[in-house]
Amino acid sequence: MTSKAKPSPPWFGGLILACLTVATAWILTYTLAPLPGQNTLGGWNYAVVGVLLTFFIGLSRAWHGDPPERQRAETRDRSQNRSPDRRSAGTAG
Repeated sequence: MTSKAKPSPPWFGGLILACLTVATAWILTYTLAPLPGQNTLGGWNYAVVGVLLTFFIGLSRAWHGDPPERQRAETRDRSQNRSPDRRSAGTAG
């Protein structure tokens, strides 16, 4: 299945990693050495981590990376009005 969607903006990957990092840090600090205020949340700390992980999964599924090299080459060839089969006429392989 090929997707015609444009690649995601550069900050999108950082947002994905931030969700995972914050969720991991949150659960580790709550279980190993609670930060001030985490004890008052009690079991809701797990809900916070669950929400962050849900965002992580949702954002990861919505992310569109760069197209493969072949697709970039075909797009470049089309923009230069060349056939994808005629890369460079003067070189022999």
